[in-house]
Amino acid sequence: MSAGEGATVSLRGIRRSFGEECVLAGVDLEVPRGSVTALLGRNGCGKSTLIRIVAGTLARDEGEAQVLGRDPEHLGPDERLRMAWITDQIHADPRARVSEQLDLVAALRPGHFERDEAERLLKRWEVPTDKRLSALSRGLQARLQLALAFAARPELLLLDEPTLGLDLFARRDLLEVIVDVVSELESAVVVASHQLDDVERIADQITFLHQGAVPAQGSPDELRERLRWVRVAASDGADLRAACAGLLGIRRVARDPVDPPGEHLVYFSDYTPALQAELVGLSGAQVLEVGRPTLADVYLEVLGNHVEVA
Repeated sequence: MSAGEGATVSLRGIRRSFGEECVLAGVDLEVPRGSVTALLGRNGCGKSTLIRIVAGTLARDEGEAQVLGRDPEHLGPDERLRMAWITDQIHADPRARVSEQLDLVAALRPGHFERDEAERLLKRWEVPTDKRLSALSRGLQARLQLALAFAARPELLLLDEPTLGLDLFARRDLLEVIVDVVSELESAVVVASHQLDDVERIADQITFLHQGAVPAQGSPDELRERLRWVRVAASDGADLRAACAGLLGIRRVARDPVDPPGEHLVYFSDYTPALQAELVGLSGAQVLEVGRPTLADVYLEVLGNHVEVA
């Protein structure tokens, strides 16, 4: 299947470097209509670069890309009216008033902007329409951007750290509006965020980025299922590590200093009961507990460079 078929966003083998620094090293990403895909990773891992490539404002070095049925580097005015992109910075005349910004967006998006909806959200989020943009706090500027984007009723919504500057109540409202946009319009949403609780509430798919690559990808439930840990009792730790080293699907073996001697934690990258049984058969270990990690556990495990099993 060619890139783009059956998905609002489809990326295959995307590579991008800045000078000698490789930021994206063969990234694949599929975002179906009516779904939320979250990009997770440390600062500098390439989340914003990937979103800029999807938005068509940054050229890729290699790979195939389709966004709204076209190569993002050749999106026309019609396609751009069908998408909205929010970054952590507001790009507008700071001297303009909020009401004037509404006028401008309505003029730039004829037929693609519901001003009543924008005003409803601004009132809900307590953004004064008579204030100049320069007088708005970072949080109010973020709420303004979100209101303008949601009122555009986009088919594709790109959010780069959308909750920066928002308090707990505003973050909750933001998540509710994202869910509404996805359910009502069947929009596709790509969101880069550090807020794991927020991501867990709204994401259908999670793509981890680390050193330009994708070390893990899947739904929150799939990731928690695959990256399980198993507490075992083993009389010989060396035999346990040797058995783990010979099995695909096991990331590492660890010892918790507070555990009794002989107990180990085995971290799986692709857990199945069959793989656990094979490990027991090879090592003679006794299974004491099987744990299902939280999303925070998954984040730390995937991005913590813990891959050794020997």
